[in-house]
Amino acid sequence: MNENQNPVRLLNGQYVLLTLINFVVSVSYSMVSTIMAKYLGSIGLSIAVAGAITGAFSIASMVARPFTGIINDRLNRKLLLIGATGGMALCTMLYGLTDVYGVLLAVRFLHGMFFAFSSTVNMAVIPELVPEKRVTEGLSYYGVVQSIGVAVGPSIGLALINMGGYRMNFIASGVLALLGAGAACILRPFSGAQRAPKNRKIHWKDIIAVECLAFAAVDVAIAMANGLENSMIALYGAQQGIANIGWYFTISAIVLCVTRVLFGRLADRCGVAFSLYPGLGLMILGFLILWRASSPWMFAAASVIKTTGVGLARPAIQAACVRAVPPERRGSASSTYYIGSDIGQGTSPAIGGRIVDMTGDYGLAFLLFTLPLMLGAGIFGWASRRRKGRQM
Repeated sequence: MNENQNPVRLLNGQYVLLTLINFVVSVSYSMVSTIMAKYLGSIGLSIAVAGAITGAFSIASMVARPFTGIINDRLNRKLLLIGATGGMALCTMLYGLTDVYGVLLAVRFLHGMFFAFSSTVNMAVIPELVPEKRVTEGLSYYGVVQSIGVAVGPSIGLALINMGGYRMNFIASGVLALLGAGAACILRPFSGAQRAPKNRKIHWKDIIAVECLAFAAVDVAIAMANGLENSMIALYGAQQGIANIGWYFTISAIVLCVTRVLFGRLADRCGVAFSLYPGLGLMILGFLILWRASSPWMFAAASVIKTTGVGLARPAIQAACVRAVPPERRGSASSTYYIGSDIGQGTSPAIGGRIVDMTGDYGLAFLLFTLPLMLGAGIFGWASRRRKGRQM
């Protein structure tokens, strides 16, 4: 098979290998991310300093994101994947070797940058490792494996900390990421830099894929909903007298995996709109239930309904982004999508917190956050009409 020709089977060796790499890296990432603040406190840093170091990861990711696309499209994507994964491994190991604030801040910042490059290149290369008509399905299964990795990582990390302390956890996490980088060496070369015109001047369209802006705008709304949910559910549950509401996220994780498996091919077969509109509608319905939620079963119902919507809408948006551009520009398409995701995820906790501070009503915050979802559906409809009925 020509290296630039799409395979005929979804579960081919290259796709499975990339998915396994993603699983290993996701486990490694979550082994560290969930205990970072606790670790920083254990070495004597204040809550404010620990928060600054922890938050540097997200800030670095957002700063690097606009440039990850053009670098993906100009350089060798396989080497970039290996380098980004190896860089994440190195940063993870370095956490346990110093307690100096400035060094930890720098390492955390570098970790966020490597993460931005890793996630961008992964989304950019999946379309060429799966059949052309099954891109959404490929992204769905990839997301399922990632979700499983993120779910099991914290438990592994805590078990290692109990056995041998934080340093053991950081070393084990780094080794896992190094295994992922080593496995990436086996992958065949990806398209991208070899197709890009040589010595072409950099244009702003190389950084932002205009064709993907409508999709990125929709994902801003989806990411805002997820960010609000992640930051407010525990507090909202406590206000409503529901203790230990962690089961809400357990339900969400299970439903997300199931829906991605069941509906992964829907957008491939019926078009993006067929998955997107029902997905956004279910998310809106879930938040309307949360608006008036007063009992555990209402929270559980909202979790199932809202997460089903995410499982329908998000893979369709991801696939639409990478399909909207030629292979040599998939890096910019991927980074454009993630810019929208970063903006939504990063701004919603602050906006939601401001609403609650002003009103004291968590339910109202969920109600108001249905508006971006409605706006996202409107933007997609407007963009669809501009394309004069062409399937997106």
